[in-house]
Amino acid sequence: MTNERKSNFTWFLQFLLPPILVIAVLSLLGVGLMLAPAPETKPASQILPVVEVIEAQSSPITLETQSQGIVQSRTETLLVAEVSGRIQSISNAFFTGGYFKKGDPLVTIDSIDYEANLATAKGRLAEANLTYQQERALADQAREDWESLDRGEASELTLRKPQLERASALLESAKASVQMAQRDLDRTVVRAPYDGRIREKIADIGQMVAVRQSQLARIYSTDTAEIRLPISLKDIEYLQLPESYSNQAQSVEKPKVTISAQYGGETYSWEGVIDRTEGAIDSRTRLSYVVAKIEDPYKRESGSARPPLKVGLFVEASIEGKRIDNAFRIPRKALQENDTVFTIDQENRLEFKSVDVLKVDTEWAIIASGLENGDRICVTPLEYAVIGMQVKLDTGIEMVTLPDEQGEEAMR
Repeated sequence: MTNERKSNFTWFLQFLLPPILVIAVLSLLGVGLMLAPAPETKPASQILPVVEVIEAQSSPITLETQSQGIVQSRTETLLVAEVSGRIQSISNAFFTGGYFKKGDPLVTIDSIDYEANLATAKGRLAEANLTYQQERALADQAREDWESLDRGEASELTLRKPQLERASALLESAKASVQMAQRDLDRTVVRAPYDGRIREKIADIGQMVAVRQSQLARIYSTDTAEIRLPISLKDIEYLQLPESYSNQAQSVEKPKVTISAQYGGETYSWEGVIDRTEGAIDSRTRLSYVVAKIEDPYKRESGSARPPLKVGLFVEASIEGKRIDNAFRIPRKALQENDTVFTIDQENRLEFKSVDVLKVDTEWAIIASGLENGDRICVTPLEYAVIGMQVKLDTGIEMVTLPDEQGEEAMR
């Protein structure tokens, strides 16, 4: 091959062949697209949000307010020795946590000195009584003698009135001494002032105690337990609390309260009443305080494993409030901003309803008005919602109403 032919062939490969190949490939692609079948077109599908609904049903509802507090005794006393001496004996119930009844002897102090004092006082009483009787007889005799002389009015000294008054005063003093000696002797036995329990034992047998100085024990009554409960000023409007007025008038009804506490991994409850409202509002917290009263907190119920309601136990309280004849209770998550509730109409479209909210807590909301029986309430949170938006009901979840077992709902 000559040099001229080689040069022409090289030029062909470099400059003419690439465009020819590109044109051929594009032609084949164009023919293929023209001969290919047209793609099947489908109508665009709309994705609807799936929501869960409940059916609104009105019912009588009793509002409740929650609070917390610590169990306290209604009466607590510090026992102090009223006479001096050595503790001779103690009761079998004289220990921390021991129970006792009113009048039970708790501590006995050595009484020998006080028995001697009583005997001495009785001896002085007998002497004073003898002196008084003698002076009384002498006074009677002096009056008779003076009257027989018929010399006019006699002086008090002649009739022995000052001597008789002195003897009478000594007799009264002797009687008082006997009473004091008897009282001191009685005080050598320290008796329980009421039914109660020992909170702290301080003294023990063999210990010397001094009058009005030595502490014996700290005790408290067991007939009634009290819990001081804080209530916000807003929650007060839901309650009917007992109040006292300056003219001695008082509201009669006392609302019920249920006390519950965790004890040994179990939850137990006690029933009581709100006994009174304290007279001042805490200036720092702006809270009002009420006092719940539980009768017989240490009594064991037949067939029950419930422990006693011990002093110092932290408890939760549910206070019964006002009763609303017709109201709706809905889950808290169903209540939207600006007191609005989303409902679903018969065409499964969103509607917005403004409602009158009575009370809201972490779980439930009480609606006084704005809803109707049978309304389907949306309880699924929606990131975007407009009036008339189409939704799809969650068919895997049935519509439910929320009455309690007695047919009356309670708002906590």
